[in-house]
Amino acid sequence: MSFLKIAVTREGFIPDEGSAICRLLDDGFDLVHIRKPGFSVADMRRLIESVPARCHGRLILHDVFELTREYALGGVHLNSRNPMPPAHALSVSRSCHSIHELSMPMPDGAPMAYQTLSPIFDSFSKQGYKSRFVIPDVIPYIQGLRVVALGGVDFSKLPMLREAGFYGAAMLGAAWK
Repeated sequence: MSFLKIAVTREGFIPDEGSAICRLLDDGFDLVHIRKPGFSVADMRRLIESVPARCHGRLILHDVFELTREYALGGVHLNSRNPMPPAHALSVSRSCHSIHELSMPMPDGAPMAYQTLSPIFDSFSKQGYKSRFVIPDVIPYIQGLRVVALGGVDFSKLPMLREAGFYGAAMLGAAWK
């Protein structure tokens, strides 16, 4: 079984971000989650259009879901700002912050590609965002589920997360270093 590697964008505008997103995909990340709270539809369009079209199918939006169909993007990621998937989403994932959330069904009963669970480790990018989990205690709850570790994940932790049974890992701070 392969181990899913996801990069998550930083908030706000970043110079030449479209090229950087494509490089992340070319360098081994399977998906890039575009997480830009506060971006308008126009801002999101500019960002998506700055990413080469060959990479669009591997982009997952956290906001402005209506653009997924228009640009043939890979899917959407549900969160507290956007808890319901659009009918046209090819792939749906969601954020979880507790073990209990992992077992909750999707709001509309749709199948789920994977769930992120965070913060697995103390976050690099969000000051004061401390781990809520102990890996050995999490293992029984993630078995058979597609759970992606998020929060304080860097490349050195990937083997341990894979061995623990995580479906993949997502990185924000470590991906952009």
